[in-house]
Amino acid sequence: MTKQTMTRQPITDTLEQNYMPYAMSVIVSRAIPEIDGFKPSHRKLLYTMYKMGLLGGNRTKSANVVGQTMKLNPHGDGAIYETLVRLTRGNAALIHPWIDSKGNFGRTYSRDMQYA
Repeated sequence: MTKQTMTRQPITDTLEQNYMPYAMSVIVSRAIPEIDGFKPSHRKLLYTMYKMGLLGGNRTKSANVVGQTMKLNPHGDGAIYETLVRLTRGNAALIHPWIDSKGNFGRTYSRDMQYA
């Protein structure tokens, strides 16, 4: 059996060596939108809708789209619903809506949540 040794090191050095590279890779690869303004979650949702044949004007329940998107996006349905609502409204990054919604889709029922 080998003897393991522990070395004393300031926590700031440990964070700088281990955490900062990971945090920067997450920010660059997922959190900052690409040149077109889409994040990976936006792309996954639009790709799913494309595969379902919905980008040509066909309609379906949002739960159907979310269920299919969950195969590609492991973050649960809440994040997908939120992304779906943002794509129907547009925002500062997306400039205009990318999905045409119908009915109460994305209506604000409370200060904190919009429902699809």
